[in-house]
Amino acid sequence: MTELDIYLAKHYLNDNQLARASSMSIEKINALIRDRLIPAPAYVVTDNGELRSHVFGAMAAPGAQPGRYFHPSQLVWIAQALQAIASDSSANLKDRFTSRFAAALATLNLSTWRLRDSFYDDGTPIPGGLQARTDSAWSFFLNGTFALCVANPVSEAHIAYKEVLQEKLTQLSENGSKIAYPAQQLPQMHELIDAYAAAAMPFSPIEYPRSSRKRLVENLRANLRATDNDC
Repeated sequence: MTELDIYLAKHYLNDNQLARASSMSIEKINALIRDRLIPAPAYVVTDNGELRSHVFGAMAAPGAQPGRYFHPSQLVWIAQALQAIASDSSANLKDRFTSRFAAALATLNLSTWRLRDSFYDDGTPIPGGLQARTDSAWSFFLNGTFALCVANPVSEAHIAYKEVLQEKLTQLSENGSKIAYPAQQLPQMHELIDAYAAAAMPFSPIEYPRSSRKRLVENLRANLRATDNDC
């Protein structure tokens, strides 16, 4: 068993596990994916030893167990899709997701980080900017991105929280490249990194060197320790 296999087994469900947990055939699950009602798998390991994801593309994964891998939160989204189908409202799933995501962003705009492209200073939405964010989130949701990078993507609010934390951390750290920080900013940065680390997935050992987690958690913590030592 490779390190990738261990990571996937710990954090994800393969086809058979998802089918058993959802009491559905994989064919019916595939139909929901095809109809854009639930997310695609976060990862696919191919027969020729590649790890594929929407985020990182194809990466060499020699010896890894072929298959498709879904975050356990897929069970939540399957249940919502089946409820919508039963009530003849499956066409409204996108609207429901984007409206809930927008509501979460509105709260985070006031509490966590100003989203100046999406909200005016008084907190009212900027229609075009907010719609661009929510439409983008729906696309990322369906292609499996959030199942790869969000630790607990069981709701729009959980997803939005991780995304806004990453945006804030990226801006304040100049995408992890900033070295020196004022002493009074250090406690805020340590707290922000800890919050982001808890909200984000650890990433697989193959992806980790290229991941936001390495850049915004491991590397940035090292930069802050250097700044702490200079104070």
